[in-house]
Amino acid sequence: MSTNNRMHELIEFFKTNPPPEAIYEEYYAENVVVRENQQPPRVGRALSIERQKLMNANIKEVHEFKIGAILVDGDRSMAEMSLDATTHDGYRIKLEEVGLQTWQDGKIIHERYFYDPASFDGKAKEYNQMH
Repeated sequence: MSTNNRMHELIEFFKTNPPPEAIYEEYYAENVVVRENQQPPRVGRALSIERQKLMNANIKEVHEFKIGAILVDGDRSMAEMSLDATTHDGYRIKLEEVGLQTWQDGKIIHERYFYDPASFDGKAKEYNQMH
């Protein structure tokens, strides 16, 4: 299946709000490398699942979530996303980010996020620095 098809399939699946394990097991390679801005990379699907579960559990209310532009070129894709949410520890997250993915054999092998790190505070900031 083409990278274009897999990327659009991932976005549609993501809109159903599946658990992190379902997303990562279907679309990410076992040894995926994920990097947030200039932070050291997280290596391995298990660590990314653990981090995402903590982040999700800390969200009290999602005010708005949008997926913007999706671009695909060969084995690379890019997605623009925005999130406005309140955390259980009382912080408001207003995040605009771009995720850049590299695909191999229908799975993401490398993903990097670009955003303003000041968007996070409290536990969300702590969880976001996991690597």
